[in-house]
Amino acid sequence: MSTYRTYWTPEGHIELWGSTDGTLYLHPGSIAGDQIILIPPTDMTPEQMLTVADRVLTGVRRWRDTVAEHVERKRTTADELAAAKAEIERLRAEQGGAT
Repeated sequence: MSTYRTYWTPEGHIELWGSTDGTLYLHPGSIAGDQIILIPPTDMTPEQMLTVADRVLTGVRRWRDTVAEHVERKRTTADELAAAKAEIERLRAEQGGAT
């Protein structure tokens, strides 16, 4: 098994070339950069391909949900910090600006 690391950029995209062969092309950066190509073996049945596609989709959904949870946690933390700062300023104003 080989492992290669590449970094996804905002320009990254996914392509399907040929709707029936089950090949998936991932371009983490520009079209001229790195590629990840998922190619099914020639003896794989369409039903097996669908099983693999479902498994990949499940993994990507889990990844997406994890990213979304992280974003929400960061947003919530930032909102709570902003609210706390506003409350501190309000209390200071009530006390005549004392620090």
